[in-house]
Amino acid sequence: MPTPDPRSVVHQILADYRQMAARHHVALKEHCDAEGVMDGEFDDYQETRRVTALESDEKLESFIRLLTDAFGLPDDRPVTVLGADNVQFHVTPGRLDATARAAFTQGQCHALARAVAETTGWPIVVLADRECADDYDSCGMGNAVADGLCICQLSHLAAVRPDDGYLIDADGAHDPQDVRSEGRFDIVPMSPALWKLVDTHPTWRDADMPVARSLVGPLLDSLSEPTGTRNAEVAA
Repeated sequence: MPTPDPRSVVHQILADYRQMAARHHVALKEHCDAEGVMDGEFDDYQETRRVTALESDEKLESFIRLLTDAFGLPDDRPVTVLGADNVQFHVTPGRLDATARAAFTQGQCHALARAVAETTGWPIVVLADRECADDYDSCGMGNAVADGLCICQLSHLAAVRPDDGYLIDADGAHDPQDVRSEGRFDIVPMSPALWKLVDTHPTWRDADMPVARSLVGPLLDSLSEPTGTRNAEVAA
């Protein structure tokens, strides 16, 4: 896919924003008198404000995606990455340091696994707890279930290196036999149904793909000898 022309992207964003702002101005003015003072039902005015605010939020997300595609992420300063339990990590794109490893094993493992798979074509697996948590706050309670697995059982995602079957995540390469020997996890291939569960359930963060993609090169370069096992984080 060709890289978009940055100047064209900025001009399109400016045009789209001005069009949206004009529509919002007209919609809100309908609830005001000639002097700009609200003159009508307050609930109707508030509903119009709610609708316009939602559209503004969606537009902002779209604009940021376009700008990221056109300009890339900064590699000279950190950006915020949201991890498990709403922990914020300040990760410098392209730098696979301790902070990046923490962010992408504690809340963003699904993003990194996906980014590695995009680059390499390697399959992805989930480390699934053999027992359901049976906890009201985290258990699917029969609704958030896919392929016989409850959302609370999905612990950690990793790519699989085909030549030796090792599990690849932000911490490096791990022998699957070591994971199995712990007796806690099953290693289950990701399916469309499991991906849908991960992508839609609120206990999993939105995948931060731009930062994850920036780390794939450094991660693949770092893979030499297996680094052993680690304790997977729940909903990592």
